[in-house]
This record gives sequence, C-alpha cells and structure tokens, in this order.
Amino acid sequence: MTLSSVIIHEIKKEANTTNTATLYLSNTTLDATNGYVLKIVTSLEESFSKKTLKRAKFSDDGFQEDFQDYSAIDIVNFSDVLTKKLKNKIDGISPAKGGYLVFAKYTTTQEFLAIFLVRNTEGSKLIPSGGSWNLDSTQYLDVEHFAMGAKINLSILNSNSEDRYISLVRGNTDISSYFEAWIGLDDPKQENKDAQALYNIANQIELLAGMTRDSLKRTIFDYAKSSNGRVVNLRDLSTYIFQDEDYIARYCEQNNVDIDGEFKLTGANLGRFYKVSVKANNIELTAPRSSFNPNEIEIIDGQVVIHSSELAQQILNALNADIDIEQ
Repeated sequence: MTLSSVIIHEIKKEANTTNTATLYLSNTTLDATNGYVLKIVTSLEESFSKKTLKRAKFSDDGFQEDFQDYSAIDIVNFSDVLTKKLKNKIDGISPAKGGYLVFAKYTTTQEFLAIFLVRNTEGSKLIPSGGSWNLDSTQYLDVEHFAMGAKINLSILNSNSEDRYISLVRGNTDISSYFEAWIGLDDPKQENKDAQALYNIANQIELLAGMTRDSLKRTIFDYAKSSNGRVVNLRDLSTYIFQDEDYIARYCEQNNVDIDGEFKLTGANLGRFYKVSVKANNIELTAPRSSFNPNEIEIIDGQVVIHSSELAQQILNALNADIDIEQ
C-alpha cells in the first residue's frame, strides 16, 4: 500500500440519545509516513476486506451534491464538508453513535479513497494536538472493530468503465442506513452482472488439487440451490468450496472483479453452473456439464457427436410418428 494522505475528524454523540452531535475537525492531514498512521489505514483496509461488501455507484445526492470531480481531491476540504453533513444527518437519530471518521487516500492495485467510522471507546481516545491529533495516541485507535466503512475506487470512477466503484460494508439496516444515505448510493440490483462475474471467477480462479472447472461449477450450483432464497454470500461460498473465507475475496481484490458480496443466483443464471444450453441451425441442445465426455457428448473435428442409442431411437420414433400422421 502506498499511502498519500490521511485525515481524522471526530463526531461526538452517544447512542440512544437525541442530543445534538458535536465535532472536532482537524485542519491538517496526518503524517502519511508515520508508522502508527500507516498501521491504522493498513489495519482498517484488512478488516474491511474481511467483511461482506456491497457494490454501488453514486446517486445524485449525498457526496455528489458537493463534489462531482474526483480527479484531484483536496482531502482536507473534502473531509471537512462531508463530516459536517454526517453530523447534521445523525442529529436527532437516537441509535446513531459518533466516532472517528478516517479519510484515507492510497494506492494498492488501484487508487482508492476510503472512509471508515471507528468508535471512540474508552481506552481508544485520540488526543487533539495542533489542529490534528497526537501521533502517539493514534496507536490506541480500535481499528479492529470499525463500525462502518466505504471505499471509492478512484481509478474506476475517473475512467470510462461501467463497473461499480463503491464498496461498502453490509451492516445492520437500522444503524447503517444513515451512513449509506450520507454517501448517496445508486443501488439497483445487478444480479445478472454478479452472476456473470461469479461464472467468470469459476473459469479463472486457481483450483485446489483434484478440482476441475466443471466440479467447481457444480459445487457452486449445489451451494446456491440449497441456500435460503438462492442467496450466494461470497465469503460463505469461499469457505464451502475452499475452506478459506478469504479465497474468493482475495482473487476479486487482486483482479479488480466487480461483484457484490451477496446476491441471488436464480433461473438461467443458476442453471448455467450445472448445464450447457445452446441453440444453432434450428437445433437446441441442453445437457448437464457432466455429460460432455467421450462416452456421451463430445466435439470431434468441429462437429457435435452424441453417443446415445436411446436418444437416437426416440428421434426415429418421433420422425415415424410424424410420417404416420401425414399418411
């Protein structure tokens, strides 16, 4: 990770009160080369990557009301404006609780702007210093249990890509809804896109010993078929297949795969993991993937060869029945 800028603000508000929140706004960034600061962002990034994430784009409200150009962000002004807006949004919301808002701009495989809300618990309070924070006190920030977070992929946002560029933690709806409203999300379901991304993953991800592409797809099919509502949770699926909940997530992160962390896999999107269904020259063929082998269905010199005397007999019977009707 190459860290370019970090700034932290504090919103003070206790949960289950309707008291007006108060702010401590930094007027300068932290030293991005400081070991404590780098550890904060690295730890938050690692914790974030282990969550179930949803993908989205900006709507016209939220961040977009104040900032439309993300090619050259002044993180001090950007974070100042948006922290004040979040403070106003949680005023009067009883369950909403304050915390430290960490804004960080950094590069891994691509360029990101991340926003994390970290709870200001006893024993993890930062010490104000010179319009920012005492660097030694930042080592006590409880980054392992951050409340909410979002990452904006600036490389995608500032390109012509149609991919979703916002990733955020799926949280408790009652608590996190104000955080999502603050960002402003255009969040239509894109289950066809997610299903295609998962299919591409099945075709490209490194397999375990003894695993084949077809067996992997069949396992995905079985998992989705047995899950409640045909919902695929990538972390659960990763554990189910690879005995490692981070296996699929790591692949997606390394290859910049645009896929939601949880989505429904139904209908034709589900069926393609189990069967092949094609149509050409007025001929339709649908068969389980397991049927494509030298004993059943194979491709020889560009031609489809089906080894099935029963199917041949059924075709002959159908043709003969048509002849009898015509006579």
